[in-house]
Amino acid sequence: MAFVRHGTLVADTVTSVTLPDRSLSVVEVTNRDGAAEIYFIVQDANDDPAEPEVEGDDCELLPASMNSLEVNAPDPSPAVVRLISAGTPAYSVRAE
Repeated sequence: MAFVRHGTLVADTVTSVTLPDRSLSVVEVTNRDGAAEIYFIVQDANDDPAEPEVEGDDCELLPASMNSLEVNAPDPSPAVVRLISAGTPAYSVRAE
């Protein structure tokens, strides 16, 4: 069964979504309303936290449009998805 979380970002504030401690292969992040760009990283939850930055290097980017991006989940799980935006877009995180 897939793991799914939904929310709305607060401008210029990192939001963390911790994925369950089970074998996951793909993480999909969706910009549900396209209100602003979303920058994000997916990392092993046991690593030192890395913080995404708006317009930062080494971050995945979802443009300011309704779209999604799939990335490989770190192996081993658990993983954490950290998201940030200059605006307040609605997002979804899905992992399976």
